[in-house]
Amino acid sequence: MHTVLRIVIAAAAITACALWVDIPLARWIFNNQTLGMKVAGEWLEELGKSHWVLGFCAIMIALSWRSMRARAWHYMQLFGSVAISGIVANIIKVVVCRPRPPLLLSSNITAWDIFAFRTDFLWNSFPSGHATTGIAIAISASAAWPRYRVAFWIVGIAIAVGRLLLDVHYLSDVVAGCLLGGAVATALQSVSAGNPIEWPSK
Repeated sequence: MHTVLRIVIAAAAITACALWVDIPLARWIFNNQTLGMKVAGEWLEELGKSHWVLGFCAIMIALSWRSMRARAWHYMQLFGSVAISGIVANIIKVVVCRPRPPLLLSSNITAWDIFAFRTDFLWNSFPSGHATTGIAIAISASAAWPRYRVAFWIVGIAIAVGRLLLDVHYLSDVVAGCLLGGAVATALQSVSAGNPIEWPSK
């Protein structure tokens, strides 16, 4: 029942943002965007690209596999959280085909073109892949290295907010991305906790 309630709340939050917040907020950001906002958004955009995390995890898994299996497993969970949530986000993007804010601002296009299977950047707004990656990092990395959880959460949330600073996603895109990344990362943590793997030392 708790799972159903969470899904209902998540759907309600996304719908509320899409109906009442997305367009006014996108227009406000467009009219009030500063150079600082743009620069910060561009830095966070680069930081939130999943290939950096996936590449780093792959290297660390290879380096720690023989002698530090527990550490390798943490990196595998982080890799899985980012990779799986990213793949799901990309599938959803090309199925629902939501136009990004630049199409609203330039041509007043807001209607979703569901099942058009567009791969154009400007038609792949929902959900935000960067937000998905950011929260997947926050949850998986915090579970693996709890001492640095505050830093991981700051980075993860900043990556998500950066999409709004650049005005390339609506708020509902970011909320949906955060929920997707969080759901995948949490599910992998639950599977791991319920089925602990005893790794040999070598």
